[in-house]
Amino acid sequence: MAQPPTHHLPAIYYACSLPLSAGGELVNFQHAASLRRLGWRCFALLDPGARVELPAQPYPVPLVTWSDHMAWHADDWLVVAEVTPPATFARLAGLPCRVAIHNQNPYYTFRGFADMERLNAFPLAGGLCPSAFTRDTLRRWGSGCDWHVVRPALLPHFAQAAAGTPKRRQIAFMPRKRPDDARLLRTLFQGLFPRFADVPWVEIANAGRADVARLLAGSSIFASLSRHEGLGLPPLEAMAAGCLVCGFDGGGGREYATPDNGLWVEEGNLEAFARALAAALEMDEAETARRQAAGRATAAAFSPERFEAELQAAWRRLLGADAHRYRVAAQDGAPHAP
Repeated sequence: MAQPPTHHLPAIYYACSLPLSAGGELVNFQHAASLRRLGWRCFALLDPGARVELPAQPYPVPLVTWSDHMAWHADDWLVVAEVTPPATFARLAGLPCRVAIHNQNPYYTFRGFADMERLNAFPLAGGLCPSAFTRDTLRRWGSGCDWHVVRPALLPHFAQAAAGTPKRRQIAFMPRKRPDDARLLRTLFQGLFPRFADVPWVEIANAGRADVARLLAGSSIFASLSRHEGLGLPPLEAMAAGCLVCGFDGGGGREYATPDNGLWVEEGNLEAFARALAAALEMDEAETARRQAAGRATAAAFSPERFEAELQAAWRRLLGADAHRYRVAAQDGAPHAP
């Protein structure tokens, strides 16, 4: 007996959070919105407890609220974060859809799984990550997943703010990941270099992207307190805003840190950090300008064009021969050209 026709169209769902509280959550929306713009059937899947503030949305992407009544199919894809709780991963293992992880920070991997053995045992259909550093770290730690690198695009706010904001001789910093180190660094710097007592330190915390861009654009130096990063966007954003970056690469910053685009120091060496800040303040205009230009060039490489090319390539590899079925025009037997 013939089966009744089905109107199911396979789709990609990114588990997203609202309101946004971290850069990685914004990147998930960036993925979903870009996939849709490129012609893929993709949705942002919200937790039932998410608070949506209409009409404002992070990106123009349809929002679907997750519920127990969702009809998942074997050809649907659900993309979840590496920080998804273990109990949720246990429930996801029972869904008929394909589950992928967007692992934006390898150091958070074991928030979702007790160890790599359990991660490898999970029926994972694939993985996305923001850097070769994250991919290589996960592989080195024993992951057998097929990881695909999709580097995020920097928002235009930072370069735009730099174009219209005069630089001041001040140090911008974000202490969230290293509050104790931030306090000790300032104390050490003041003790070693009392001649810079008049240089302001501008703390950036709990600010929107436009405000962060404005503060970075107005600062000559950015003190990078990166720690356990899968990529580390703040130093890149500071480069785009024309800051001279000093400090830690946080691990993931090795993706872009060079001797030319910053004064990078050994992890945990706060004395070297303080001396790097002093060197930046004493640097002559020509050398400062050269390093700022190198930083802007580094940041410019994290472009929307490269991001969308890597995103589309990753999903073509994940979807394989069925990729055409996930195109928006793949309806009524008329698949979109891959």
